[in-house]
Amino acid sequence: MTVQQFYRMSVAMGLAVVVVGGCARLGETEGHAHGEACDHDRGAEAQPAIPEAHAHGEACDHDHDEAESKSAEEEGHAHGEACDQDHSEAEGGDAIDLPAGAAKLLGMTFATVTRRAVAGTARFPGRFEWEPDACRVYPVPVGGRIELRVRTMQRVEPGTVLFVLRSPAWAELCGAVREAEAGVAFARSEADAVRARLMPLREAGVRHAELEMALAVKEAEGVRAERTLEAAEGRRRIVLALCREADGALEFVAEEQGVVESLEALPGAWVEAGAKVAVVVRPERIRFRADGLEPELGAVRDGMSGFVEPLKGVGSADERAAGRIELGLAVHAATRSRPVYLRPFEVAPWMVSGRSGVLSVPVEVSAEGALAVPSGCVVADGLRSVVFVRDSAAGDRYRVCEVGVGASDGDWTEIRGVAAGATVVLHGAYELKLAVPSAAAPRKTAGHFHADGQFHEGAH
Repeated sequence: MTVQQFYRMSVAMGLAVVVVGGCARLGETEGHAHGEACDHDRGAEAQPAIPEAHAHGEACDHDHDEAESKSAEEEGHAHGEACDQDHSEAEGGDAIDLPAGAAKLLGMTFATVTRRAVAGTARFPGRFEWEPDACRVYPVPVGGRIELRVRTMQRVEPGTVLFVLRSPAWAELCGAVREAEAGVAFARSEADAVRARLMPLREAGVRHAELEMALAVKEAEGVRAERTLEAAEGRRRIVLALCREADGALEFVAEEQGVVESLEALPGAWVEAGAKVAVVVRPERIRFRADGLEPELGAVRDGMSGFVEPLKGVGSADERAAGRIELGLAVHAATRSRPVYLRPFEVAPWMVSGRSGVLSVPVEVSAEGALAVPSGCVVADGLRSVVFVRDSAAGDRYRVCEVGVGASDGDWTEIRGVAAGATVVLHGAYELKLAVPSAAAPRKTAGHFHADGQFHEGAH
């Protein structure tokens, strides 16, 4: 090999080493495989490659330092971008973006966290009913023809004639009394006649066995006639205890003031003995009865205050029947329930026997200055309770906030963990729950909503 050939071979090997070494260093910086075409500017070897900015949640293979990664997780925006969002303390946790169109399709409504006194209540379904002494039934003791003197819903006073009964049975009973009276008089007269014949003989000291026997028989017949009369008069008194006689008919009058609730017979109708004809009630004698399970009655005591609100469409929402609570003395063996009564202090027109409602008994009071939201805002997520807070800066973003729950009256619930004045989701909170990882399913990925209201897991 000549000197020139050796020199050319040495120069070629040196260039190969330089090229391979430069590509290796550039491969470490820029991230390309050896053997690929390398178009990097060799003057940039001394400067480290700057990673491109990206949003969180996207795949990232750059080697960011620990401080940059931590800052990116806390701020929730692209590296290098300015963050102008107002991240309040209550807006921690997962977040979801919801387009305005999707919110409209979901029928989403909102409520404001406000300071409100909330009384925690125990609630029991039930219905209004008359007190046992509120109703008075007017039956007929004998059969006959009815003539009504009042109408339903008419207010009556004691002594008001309700109806008149014309009864053949009453005429027969009166005839039996008169006949028994005549029998007693006849037996007494016969006994007196025999006694008058026997008296002179006794004064003369002479006994007359036949007359003495006849006197004993007549006296016994007199006793039997008296017993018959007493029985007839007893039946007559029973009838007159329920009514009064006027011109051979029976008049039934109201024994106390009240309202005629119902008339069970038509004018001129024939009724049998024992039939119920009229019912008069005292409207002020009404109560509310509910049945509560024993575990639910732990904090309810006799003498506590409670109330029943009218159902929708029945009365004003401001009306409520307040009263005193009384617990029943017996527990139903099969259902393990116990009667709970409310005796209202005042009676309202909407309080009618048979009307259903819910009895509320306040057993817990919220702390002074407590924050509350409508109960529909609080969603159960496993063993925790959460609300969805609308981002004050990004109106289409909603954050999941775990809250502590306090007293609740069914309509409002005391919460802790969200600032006063925050806007939370009311209608649509359950749908938003489907879009975030659940405490019961922590491996579930967060999702997103499209403008048409459809939900999909994962990022776009």
